[in-house]
Amino acid sequence: MKTFAFIILGFAFSFLSQAQTTPVQPRDGMDCSNLFFQALLDEDAKALESLVSNDFSVVGLQGQPIEGRALVQAVSQDMIVVDSGMLSGARTRTYGDVTLVNGMWDVRARIENNGFQGTLSYMSVCVKSGGRWKVVAVQFTPVQ
Repeated sequence: MKTFAFIILGFAFSFLSQAQTTPVQPRDGMDCSNLFFQALLDEDAKALESLVSNDFSVVGLQGQPIEGRALVQAVSQDMIVVDSGMLSGARTRTYGDVTLVNGMWDVRARIENNGFQGTLSYMSVCVKSGGRWKVVAVQFTPVQ
């Protein structure tokens, strides 16, 4: 009986560890955008990598474009650390397989050890391709 219990326990642990490594599957464009911000908040580079398209780019706070690979690497190496973030005022427009989401993000973060705290206006563009939603572009603009 103990052997059977250990086998069941082993399957349960293996199932839980597999569930944690399964890539994020957004339900729609809005969910895709929200999961992107959640991955930044959680500093979850694997989730972020599964959400961004191969040609993803983000326009940073100073207007500089950053490619997806560089963003994922910066998050995985703690060069970008989001301490807190709250989305608000989201407005979604969907055109077939393309969703535009814009809103506000109150955020406290560190970028290469430089602190930032404030409100950012954001726009994210999510596209459904091959049956999966991906974030293809994000732009951040500090609110003055």
